[in-house]
Amino acid sequence: MTNEPTSTALYRAQEDLRMLETCPTWYDHLDKVEAAIAEEDRVYDIRVAAGWELDEGGWSAPSPETGEMIPEWNWLDHGLVYPEDAK
Repeated sequence: MTNEPTSTALYRAQEDLRMLETCPTWYDHLDKVEAAIAEEDRVYDIRVAAGWELDEGGWSAPSPETGEMIPEWNWLDHGLVYPEDAK
């Protein structure tokens, strides 16, 4: 059986070293990269909870008029705010 935290830490260390070889300033940007990933995860979770779906074509949202799925830009055409921006 694999010790998951150790396996994850080893993978993370290997990836960090690989990135350091690829981009010597990797650690200078790591906090920004992790913050962007965390924000993307936050938006994903909120949109999925609001009934949105993501596929290779982008986001789709339930139409406020019909309930059918519409592309994200149609959502904006209705003058609606993104679920993550709703107060």
